[in-house]
Amino acid sequence: MHTFANSHFLKLIEDSGSACPQRGWEPVHIEGENNQLISYIKSHSYGEYIFDWAWADLYHRMGIEYYPKLIHAIPFTPVNNSKFTQEFDSKLLTKSFDMYQGLELSSEHYYFTDESYLELKELGFFKQITTQYHFINEFESFDDYLSKLKKNKRKSIKKERKACHSYDIEIKKVFAKELSSDELKQIYGLYLTTIDKKSAYAYLTLAFFLGLNTLDNCFFHLAYKEDSIIAMALFFESETKLYGRYWGIHPLHQHNFEFLHFEMCYYKAMEYTIENNLAIFEAGAQGEQKLYRGFRPVEIESWHHLKNAQLHEAIANHVHNQNLSVKKYHEDLKGLLPFKSSP
Repeated sequence: MHTFANSHFLKLIEDSGSACPQRGWEPVHIEGENNQLISYIKSHSYGEYIFDWAWADLYHRMGIEYYPKLIHAIPFTPVNNSKFTQEFDSKLLTKSFDMYQGLELSSEHYYFTDESYLELKELGFFKQITTQYHFINEFESFDDYLSKLKKNKRKSIKKERKACHSYDIEIKKVFAKELSSDELKQIYGLYLTTIDKKSAYAYLTLAFFLGLNTLDNCFFHLAYKEDSIIAMALFFESETKLYGRYWGIHPLHQHNFEFLHFEMCYYKAMEYTIENNLAIFEAGAQGEQKLYRGFRPVEIESWHHLKNAQLHEAIANHVHNQNLSVKKYHEDLKGLLPFKSSP
């Protein structure tokens, strides 16, 4: 079963009111034989992590409606994961495209795809490349990872971890299914502190967090101080990957533990990835600070089709040039990795 592209996770995120029509996410999953292509009609571009706000603005300035649009993505989840609840099915790509052509939709988009989706080019889609940073596990232990780093970076990480070990707190890995409703409510409150700090929008509801204890592949790193949960980091695991999603710390403690975020969100997760022989740790969208800890720049692919032929061509040409710049940017970033040599 796919980590996110499965009926259980989708039901949780939809039935909890996180991704629902009232919030601009209308589920219209394309049905196949014992399979679904995950699909939503959107009335905005929030919670997607592939940013098309400039395209929407261009449409607006030209007096053309950009919304609603059709997207294929896991809501609020910027990970490279299947868009099908079972195996890839090219017939459903065509079925979705035909549906999109027959409805009042400006565009169709596939986010966080792999090489399987190359055939979308035959339907007239263009590919966009963006950037994430992934921890590629090529190490025997965390100490082995440290030994591959340049001296200054290795010293810096050891200093950060040593500081965390001196904090008057205890960090535990706890599966979501082991947590009570009261504990999950506390964790949801910590999630909201990050939202408030960033003046962002809380995509996920309390009902979603309360439902996490129905999942077998979800766990938290929790920081306890005198039996109270003061910080959390949320993770999902597949057979080959670890996915880091959200972090939060109680406002009373956010300035007391300088390196706790790095310990809970990065170092412990990297350690877990190595110890459990997982191939990749995806720690979420953006964040060049990951680069300096050995997370490698990775090309993220998405595919787009705009019904307006003139705008489709103009934006496709712009994205093509942008893709070339991103590829060069990635080559430059590789020179900033902290390793003594390629591990």
